[in-house]
Amino acid sequence: MKKIFNIAIALLGLAAVACTDLSPEVYTDVRKEDYFTTPSQFSTLIANAYSQLAGEYGYIYREGFWSLQEYTSDEVVVPTRATDWYDGGVPIAMHTHTWLSDTRDVNNGWSFAYGGVTKCNTVIDNIHTIAGEDESTWSDAAKAGLAEAKILRAFYHLLAMDVYGNVHIDDGEREIKQYTRKEVYDWIEQELLENAEKVDNTVRYGSMTRPVAYMILAKLYLNAEVYTGTPQWAKAEEYCDKIIEGGYGYDLNDDYFATFTTNNTGNKEIIFPIVFDSVYANGNMFHLITNHYAMRDVFGFTTDCWNGPCTLGSFYNLYAEKDIRRNQWFVGPVYNNTTDWKTIVYNRDSWTGDVVEWDHGDSHFKVIITPEVTTIQDPTGANSCEGARFVKFQFENGIAHHADSDFPIYRYADVLLMKAEARMRQKGGVADEIALECVNKVHRRAGLPNYTAAQLNLAELLKERGRELAWEGHRRDDQIRFGTYGGTWEFKNASDKNHELFPIPNWVRDAAPGVYQQNPGY
Repeated sequence: MKKIFNIAIALLGLAAVACTDLSPEVYTDVRKEDYFTTPSQFSTLIANAYSQLAGEYGYIYREGFWSLQEYTSDEVVVPTRATDWYDGGVPIAMHTHTWLSDTRDVNNGWSFAYGGVTKCNTVIDNIHTIAGEDESTWSDAAKAGLAEAKILRAFYHLLAMDVYGNVHIDDGEREIKQYTRKEVYDWIEQELLENAEKVDNTVRYGSMTRPVAYMILAKLYLNAEVYTGTPQWAKAEEYCDKIIEGGYGYDLNDDYFATFTTNNTGNKEIIFPIVFDSVYANGNMFHLITNHYAMRDVFGFTTDCWNGPCTLGSFYNLYAEKDIRRNQWFVGPVYNNTTDWKTIVYNRDSWTGDVVEWDHGDSHFKVIITPEVTTIQDPTGANSCEGARFVKFQFENGIAHHADSDFPIYRYADVLLMKAEARMRQKGGVADEIALECVNKVHRRAGLPNYTAAQLNLAELLKERGRELAWEGHRRDDQIRFGTYGGTWEFKNASDKNHELFPIPNWVRDAAPGVYQQNPGY
């Protein structure tokens, strides 16, 4: 997403003045009680708490929270190709559900979630410092700003509770203590319900306004049975309806890929995004981590591609040939813009970014990406071209490590699929007309015919969620909710149900002796 930063320009102007006139001059005198009079004033204060989502170590970090949600699911595999992507065996451990309490990605996931909580608490403290402790004297903007910070803090707690279970609640006041998952769930629910009606009842791109709070509640209720043992399907449907019927203007884009463009500010399908920018808000690196080495020259990237995560053949084969969403995966020959679209070949042992031959003994192999992944580890690197590559997000030719496309944590298609699931769960897995139409809106957009009631069961709904929301951070939760997370897929045997949760990292327990009891199975 492209942005213009006027602050930087203003600072440059001030610097120029400073070089020629060193005498102080007071331009204005802003009283602190006048500071929080508009939402835009507050947005500068809370920006740091949102920034936790972006950055290379943010929500979609390949070695952190996104890895916990996606590397462990049936829609991602990270093969070791020669020595590339072995990374101490971590990607293989994540895929095979054999991680430990000191595994890198398990450690990083905790740091990410509670780093966000800490930043929210700092914002809340600063609001009280500036606006005063007597909230009855605050402006409406200050009250709404406090509510927004609390909703964002609840969201970060939800991420932690989702993956680690029994965690601590850090509201800036409590002594550190481990709470049960149910207790954390109840606190998150209360925080969201108390503050949802206090924030702007509008769409403000990238901010925790009321419809985003409703979406978080809908997600909380959709997974309530997993979190607490008690299903809340009716509440999940209720909060989906608040979004659908709230007059917010959300809708499906006519084009599936319009949601994932480089300039998607105000996109009608996006409910809550991570706002990325290739210069000012880094973190969207899908174009690097998934694409084959040879694709650097195709797109003119200024840095090498990493030839890493891809999808499994079984997941790729869930897409019908006419399914438009199949195009979020690249398979087939890699062509080069600068050589009349001839297939690139290159030298595996001396790759420099130039288009040269790939020598393998006396043979020369063309770069043709195949959907089937035959092995999760090949010391020869002969699996270099295996696995469909993820190209859902638009990127511009000639970029370096980071892309401009915003990442939708929540979007409208998910709301429709969630409502359908909630209704089906309440009706013994049967899709009524309302559930059918919710799913068929998504299905038709993909260029496919309507489901019938006989075709749409819960197993098919899980597949449809996968096809629609691939790599958007929902698959682990979906598989747990549908009972397939402990099952088998390529290179993974059946796994312990205890591994539906990750262990409390060793370093967390060591830093607070006697506070945390480790999760069962670790």
